[in-house]
Amino acid sequence: MSKVDFIGIGAPKCGTTWLSAQLEAHPQIGFAPDKEVYYFADTILRRIAGKELGCFERGDSWYHMQFPAATGAITRRGEFCPSYFYSEEAAVRIAAYRPDIKLLLALRPPIEMIYSWYWYNRNAVIASLPRTFAEMMENPFLRDLGCYARHLKPYLDRFPAESFLVVQFDAIRRDPDRVRERTYEFLNVDPNYKPQIESSKNAARAPRFPLVQSAAQRVYEGVAALPGVGAVLKSPTVAKTLQTVYHRLNSKAQKYESLTPEERAKWESYYAADQKELAEQLSGLRVIDSKPSHK
Repeated sequence: MSKVDFIGIGAPKCGTTWLSAQLEAHPQIGFAPDKEVYYFADTILRRIAGKELGCFERGDSWYHMQFPAATGAITRRGEFCPSYFYSEEAAVRIAAYRPDIKLLLALRPPIEMIYSWYWYNRNAVIASLPRTFAEMMENPFLRDLGCYARHLKPYLDRFPAESFLVVQFDAIRRDPDRVRERTYEFLNVDPNYKPQIESSKNAARAPRFPLVQSAAQRVYEGVAALPGVGAVLKSPTVAKTLQTVYHRLNSKAQKYESLTPEERAKWESYYAADQKELAEQLSGLRVIDSKPSHK
């Protein structure tokens, strides 16, 4: 099977679910059914917990099997996996896999992204996040998920500027039709196609029963340690299914309080230097921002 043509590399909670829905709906795009294959790097939480699936070890043939065949109307294939953004090893692997691949990157103000990411992932089984957002931000790796320039650099070092399309989250909110059209143009598929799909977003989650969450974590760890069972749990399909079942049974949508002005100002100051560097990086890339384009 031929190599995939594009990869969405990040960042999480920046409209990637909406973008993925637009990509999956286009008849010329063979999008990964699971959206995220985790071939070049595993999830952030699995990496923190040391429970990676190790999909890259399965080879390109396995990777290609995760996509629809490039037959019939399908002319482009790809996935959207935000965890790739936070792995220099993923950048190295992707560059070796296909140097001319197209890369999609979605961004929003870093404090908004990481605050949303925290609340979305609090109800996880693979790894537990701290009880409060302030405690999580004491972890250097998690805190620096918002340092976009730092994480973008390994990709800029390995791919030419024309490989990138950057989509600002605010542009999706203000002018989704323009974002969809520009994205389709970037991927060289019919830009005038308008899918009939409902708006997609991943809401923050909370456990229905907190004790069930902690029990599920203990059960998962115990079962994974059994001879022969760990290999089964490392199947991306099995892992995805178990996660879906768990959240269906023990998750509910959650509204959370906004950051206080003081906390927002504190973290905006923290990310300011990285944001300045990011602006310089983006000046040489194709960016869809909230300003209307003039054709």
